[in-house]
Amino acid sequence: MLRFIFAAALVATATASDQLSTGALPSTILVAAATANTGGSLVRLLSAEGKVDIIAAVRSLDDARSTALAALPRVTAVVVDFDDVATVAAALEGVDRAFLVSAPFDNLQFERETDFLELAGKAGIPTVRVGTYTGLYGAGSKTSYARAHHGIEFFAELNGIPTVTLRPNWFFDNLLFGAAEIKAAGQITYPSAGDGIKGAFIDPRDVASAAAKILMLPGDLLSTFVAAQAIEVHGPSTLNLAENVALLSKAVGYPIKINVAPIAGWVDAMVGYGMPRVHARSFGATVMKVAGDLAMDGPTTNTNSPLLTGIGWKPQYDVNDWVNSAKVQGAFKKDKEEL
Repeated sequence: MLRFIFAAALVATATASDQLSTGALPSTILVAAATANTGGSLVRLLSAEGKVDIIAAVRSLDDARSTALAALPRVTAVVVDFDDVATVAAALEGVDRAFLVSAPFDNLQFERETDFLELAGKAGIPTVRVGTYTGLYGAGSKTSYARAHHGIEFFAELNGIPTVTLRPNWFFDNLLFGAAEIKAAGQITYPSAGDGIKGAFIDPRDVASAAAKILMLPGDLLSTFVAAQAIEVHGPSTLNLAENVALLSKAVGYPIKINVAPIAGWVDAMVGYGMPRVHARSFGATVMKVAGDLAMDGPTTNTNSPLLTGIGWKPQYDVNDWVNSAKVQGAFKKDKEEL
């Protein structure tokens, strides 16, 4: 097995030698999917820096988010369907480096991401991708998306595909899943009170800035991240879910509470909203693990990887920045007549 891994690594590394060699810099970067929160933030960051051309992979060119991204300097939007590898291969043509983030609540996440990585590896394109929190990882984890990420990372290692996985903490944006309930009822229903342990929750814009830093590195420095494989990415301070909700309440100007529901009933409700039951159970368990009500599957950490801080990256957005952002205010703010 070790001999096979080493041989595969030699093949993939040989094709990726140009981008991982001393002084190599990218001229074109593919961002897939560009309409995801993190992907969109990355496109805007790279466009503002003005140093590379960006290929923004989108589902449709007619989508308002796609149109807005395509209007940015040095950005070209292309249609990519992760289930159609021909569109993925076409998007990767002429690209030096790539970024990958895909929908977490999908049974095909492993197949879609490994198809992408396999094509990128054959083309010698190093890829930075978004995983999930390290504490959820495990080959036997019942957290379905964490188990998929575990398998995706092992697939990349097994096949010698130059890949860097960012492992972020709980996203502040996870509260956006409850925006409709919060605005309608002044509450968000969780299977936990969320007043337990604290974590270094993170803004997607900080994950995007970490990806941008890594993607823009000279090849010899990028190779150190590829060798490390997994990179911890966390926010600037710690808080728990209850504190997060309380600060959101203050920022939007009306009371918001956490409505605690039994996990079985919460899962049924999520299924009613259209989430597959296996993923609803996973997400509910994640909430309870983040809150400290259930044990994590892997080691817990709130410390950013020294490799990342060593290249000058640090998180810029704390919870107050997040709750006062235009996106959050737009999602949660009520009109005067609604208050």
